[in-house]
Amino acid sequence: MVLPLALPGFSFHRMMTLMAELDEDMREIIRSRKALDSDTGDVLSMLIKARDAETGMTLSEDELLGHVSVIFAAGHETSANALSWTLFILSQHPEIAADLLDELDTVLKGKAPTVEQLQQLPLLERVIKESMRVLPPVPWNARVTSQPTVLEGYELPTGTEVWVSIYHTHKNPEIYPEPLRFNPRRWETLEVDNFQYNPFSAGSRKCIGAGFAMMEIKIVLAILLQKFRFQCLPQQIINRSALIVLAAKGGLPMLVSQQDRDFHQGVGGVKGNIKELVELQ
Repeated sequence: MVLPLALPGFSFHRMMTLMAELDEDMREIIRSRKALDSDTGDVLSMLIKARDAETGMTLSEDELLGHVSVIFAAGHETSANALSWTLFILSQHPEIAADLLDELDTVLKGKAPTVEQLQQLPLLERVIKESMRVLPPVPWNARVTSQPTVLEGYELPTGTEVWVSIYHTHKNPEIYPEPLRFNPRRWETLEVDNFQYNPFSAGSRKCIGAGFAMMEIKIVLAILLQKFRFQCLPQQIINRSALIVLAAKGGLPMLVSQQDRDFHQGVGGVKGNIKELVELQ
């Protein structure tokens, strides 16, 4: 922001006001859940019941608020963008979309998948993995050194913030031949480590919700694609916007119709700098 002043009339003041309102709403949820004094089986209940292994202390309201806020923010926008980008990419790759629907119809027969059935959908997993490789929902992250470190000849004192570009790692041609090409089949044989493919980050600070996010995205896509076909608007302009997450600037409107397998509708004609990130037909 140009003028980060907490004064009425400034956008920063509005942002701080909205954040305070959100915090209070979340505090009310935490207090009401504590008042129930019962385990409802969700993440908030787990956090409320959690105790420190050494002291036996539970999390304070402020600590609970911090965890809940992160889960709310990180667990919503990232998955939503992953789903949006995957639907967009499939709309521009009709053969892959057709093959994926064949797999879904064969295994699920129009129904929502069970956890067991998710393991029987290899193309669905490869499509999602390739989508998050080409257009990672979080294009970069940062780490802070906890001790003096030497990295590629550079001395980094304690407390140095190091930024990692997930986007550029995923586009490294030495790891991914034809890096701009959307090719789910590469995952049939490609073997990479957690630092070469890391849409959820890697190491001890890897996203705690990675497994849940993948399951969530798989289930939503499986249900949507069996029922609906998503089509790009004619001559649609799609520009990337990347601050914390990689999103489509101004949103990503699409035409939605009943699933009719007419996947070549809306293919081609896309404009905007999205074409710098992924090859489109």
